[in-house]
Amino acid sequence: MGVEYILQTYDICKVFPGNVALQDISLGIQKASVHALVGENGAGKSTLVNIISGACPATSGYFEFEGKKVTQLTPHEAQKIGIGVVHQELNLIPEMTVAENIFLGREITGKAGKIDWNETNRKAKELLRSFDISFDEKARINTLSVAEQQMVEIIKVISMDSKLIVMDEPTAVLTGKETEQLFKLIHRLKEEGKTIIYISHRLDELKYICDMISIFRDGQLIYTGGIGERSKEEIVQMMVARKLTEQYPYAESVHGDVALKVENVCQGSFLKNISFEAHKGEILGLYGLVGAGRTELARCVMGADHKSSGTIEVDGERVQMKNPTDAIRHGVAYITESRKEFGLMLDMHVGFNTSISVLKKCLNKFRGIDRKTENSRIVNIIRELSIKTESPRKIVRELSGGNQQKVLLARYILTKPKVLIIDEPTRGVDVGAKVSIYQILNKLKEEGVSIIMISSDLPEVVGVSDRVLVMYNGAITGQFSHEELSEEAVGLCAFGNEKG
Repeated sequence: MGVEYILQTYDICKVFPGNVALQDISLGIQKASVHALVGENGAGKSTLVNIISGACPATSGYFEFEGKKVTQLTPHEAQKIGIGVVHQELNLIPEMTVAENIFLGREITGKAGKIDWNETNRKAKELLRSFDISFDEKARINTLSVAEQQMVEIIKVISMDSKLIVMDEPTAVLTGKETEQLFKLIHRLKEEGKTIIYISHRLDELKYICDMISIFRDGQLIYTGGIGERSKEEIVQMMVARKLTEQYPYAESVHGDVALKVENVCQGSFLKNISFEAHKGEILGLYGLVGAGRTELARCVMGADHKSSGTIEVDGERVQMKNPTDAIRHGVAYITESRKEFGLMLDMHVGFNTSISVLKKCLNKFRGIDRKTENSRIVNIIRELSIKTESPRKIVRELSGGNQQKVLLARYILTKPKVLIIDEPTRGVDVGAKVSIYQILNKLKEEGVSIIMISSDLPEVVGVSDRVLVMYNGAITGQFSHEELSEEAVGLCAFGNEKG
């Protein structure tokens, strides 16, 4: 018996003004399988998904879904024939409940045509229970963690009885436990005859759930084969067309004086007597599972959240940072993990997003902005960080994830910080862009900047850091030099075992 395909694409091309996004893509997705799509940002994965889900039309070519030819369809039509997409950018309404979001646009009505809320909540509760979800169907979305919201998004698509489900970076915001829960869900869906297209930059996780893999590069399909037929190094090399002999480039450095000293910092009953030092010219990794207190600690240091006790010194001087503006004035900058929600102004251009942090330094004698000075700073930092943009006037939303992260880095590098705290520096960023970001951090380290890198990516923390602090339940459970670092030792501390 031959292979049965749920989806087959034939010579699909997509051309945008000045850019060939997809070139002659012919690909088969087997029924009841998990098929990975990998490639750098801008390689064409999302464009292909947008075409098959009705978000944008192909310039030429067509696809067949369950044997029926499709040249163009709308998102609603795609949903009707059984194609569902779990987008990386969550598509939920924060003020509505879990149940309301799951059945939005498919409201359950009674005889009088009114929404039957009891039945809506009952069905939502049934769905949550069937997937071992612990939160309440009546909870508002804005009270859930990002990981919990991601699970709502997945269940919403599953509830539509989709035959083909596209998952775009589904584990980017999930903890190890939540990722395991998702993998069990994917295995269950596959056993039920569903097909999954799985897009991810986390190559290590693909072997646990995927049957097939397709590699995209520069709008072309480079390779399709079984998940076990190529090593991780071979996959990376095909993705970027260059050999990445070191995925986590570590640069040795001589640590300087203490740049930041945190002593006995507490926040209510959560952060418990946190003390550490960060030196000039080092990357200090801060690792822990979600809920360990890493981001809360950073926000306390920055003055974004109030600490209940403890002291902070910058360059040996005790400082009071009541808000992030105070922190920047003292030479401490913080790059948020939620770059799209709290970091970037997505609908403003690259130049504005980078220069906004230093506009005061661009004033002329009439207290107006000296555009020549401002533009010079923007052009130089774009060149320095190799930000791929046609112009400083390009809207940030239109950039890849890696280049958006570089724009945010550029903003705070321009402030010339003594201490740079960066939270999840490579979340949602492709392999090539990750290496580029590590190289930027290494260059800052060489220039004497003290970098505190918060990350839930264990190989990243072990590979890039000079030292690592591990947190569990609001306390530090271990500290490791670069020579002592191993994933096993750091992982043990992250689960509450104090370093011996």
